[in-house]
Amino acid sequence: MIRTRRPAFTLFEIILVLGIVVVMSVAVAPSTAQLLSQSYFTNTVERVTRTLRTAQIYSISGKEDSSWGVHYESSKLVLFKGTSFGTRDPTFDVETPLPATATLTGWTDVYFDRLRGTPSGTLSVQIETLGRVGFVTVGAEGAINRP
Repeated sequence: MIRTRRPAFTLFEIILVLGIVVVMSVAVAPSTAQLLSQSYFTNTVERVTRTLRTAQIYSISGKEDSSWGVHYESSKLVLFKGTSFGTRDPTFDVETPLPATATLTGWTDVYFDRLRGTPSGTLSVQIETLGRVGFVTVGAEGAINRP
């Protein structure tokens, strides 16, 4: 009986391929972490900006015949109807969650004037997420700027 050799991978070839995969993974990991950090930061900035602009648009359009504002509390923004978070009607609240890694510094509640859309005051909020920092500002005339 003649034995034929079947083609197969040797132990050396398997170890070589595993070594290449490990080296490639180590090389790609830092850029993946940086991409993730940038994504979290951009997402947080967009959520803050979008919520502020929504309050301004609701106020300008006279939605529910009222002014609208934005309040910040731990890990969320609250879009509220009225000129004060304390005296608002909570049935109109819309919550926007923020990532747990996000830190907002310098926040003060702001509402926008009905029909004109001007803010109750200027706002400059520092947003920090996974080492990335930027500012979202609301100017006296209502311009909302982001990094």
